Amino acid sequence: MQPDPSRIRIVNDAPVRSDGAYVLYWMQMYRRLDHNHALDHALACARTESKPLVIYEGLKLGYPWASQRLHTFILQGMLANLDQANRLGLNYWPFVETADDSGRGLLRSLAKNATRVVTDDFPCFIIPDQTAALAAKTDTRVEAVDSNSIVPLAELGSPVVSAAQLRRRIHKAFAKAWTQRPATRLQLSKIVCEKIDAPFQTWQCDDLDKFVRGLPLDATVGPVANRPGGSAAAKKCLREFVRNRLKGYAEGRSQPSSPDDGHGSGLSPYLHFGHIAVEEVVAEVLATIDGWNVSALGQPGKREGFYADDADVSSFLDEAITWRDVGMNWHWSRRQDTESLEKALPDWAKKTLHKHAADRRDPEYSLEELEAGKTHDPLWNAAQKELIATGSIHNYLRMLWGKKVLQWSPTPDEAYSRLVHLNNKYALDGRNPNSYSGILWCFGLFDRPWGPERPIFGSVRYMSSENTARKFKLQGYYDYVATLNG
Repeated sequence: MQPDPSRIRIVNDAPVRSDGAYVLYWMQMYRRLDHNHALDHALACARTESKPLVIYEGLKLGYPWASQRLHTFILQGMLANLDQANRLGLNYWPFVETADDSGRGLLRSLAKNATRVVTDDFPCFIIPDQTAALAAKTDTRVEAVDSNSIVPLAELGSPVVSAAQLRRRIHKAFAKAWTQRPATRLQLSKIVCEKIDAPFQTWQCDDLDKFVRGLPLDATVGPVANRPGGSAAAKKCLREFVRNRLKGYAEGRSQPSSPDDGHGSGLSPYLHFGHIAVEEVVAEVLATIDGWNVSALGQPGKREGFYADDADVSSFLDEAITWRDVGMNWHWSRRQDTESLEKALPDWAKKTLHKHAADRRDPEYSLEELEAGKTHDPLWNAAQKELIATGSIHNYLRMLWGKKVLQWSPTPDEAYSRLVHLNNKYALDGRNPNSYSGILWCFGLFDRPWGPERPIFGSVRYMSSENTARKFKLQGYYDYVATLNG
């Protein structure tokens, strides 16, 4: 199925080259071979132009916070794509930079021989700059396709100040977008799958652990043993969530616990690296409602009951769609504003944080102390240990984790820098629009002023470990963290 035209953005003024040998899909962020609007568009172009399709998926060494953890997760996904592409008969050309082969100029040479380049329109991290760089250097048309959310981001309008504001927009557009979901299976043909030999040595690997250890990467952030990357692993995670943890989600999702005992989906790393699409997640969850179809949708704007009357389904989908799209929507036009609090925050938050910027911090910790989890607060230390060992923090504790860094850092700006560093270095789902929007929420973005006014926080929402301990039973979480290595 050809995606909604609003998802397609022409990045440069170059023409489609009729003399090109193939249509090139540059897979940057939607690293999957199904439920992918960008891949659907590339396939449709290949059929229209009667050209083979080539899928190029690359991985460089020098991206920010590059580590054995992130590399391993991505490469596990590339191995899964290689296996699936071979079974489908697709031209899949993976490239992984090594110390001996930088691949300099490789992508530009592939683009030169293509009729057009189709790529992923992901609004965060290094992806927009990489896309713009290729578009400026090639004489071949470059088209970026939005496969981030169920509703095309271009149709969600200007950035919102609250989830409630965006919820109504999503709800009004949901029914139409749901009928235009990406293909669950690729529509292949003989010409699209015509074999083309790659003009370079494509990546192959028999021992992934050994290969990653041989690369110049941060070895202090190691792979997470029980969290493999790839579409097959993502689909397994989704099935296990729906079967074992969806029931009770509405009441239990905020209770800190181990992944096995709680109600978290565990899907955020797979969504971030594109190993699974949000459409697939939503479809699997809605399939638990007998006879569900779009005619069952409720009144737009209501947090509960829009997708289904089932409280657990409704609560999960509001998180997976509304709150996820809050970050996506904001980044779609304000990506550069994540550079500083001054650019990102609403005026009320900047004003109150400036007013209290000189307030005494007691205690005040260094970045090194925070990174090592050496504070006086055992709950914060446990959350930091979970992040280091597993690449994730329980969702409720992640909010508390961010608030305490604001409280213990010399300035709000320093706190923001520290949170971005810690999250993007260790979290498998870091470097994402929702990483930044979640961190910025700790400073007042997408929130409102709260009273009473407090030292350091001013009227920014306050959270404490003491209140958390009164609200939840924490011993199970402490017991879980005590079993972690890392």
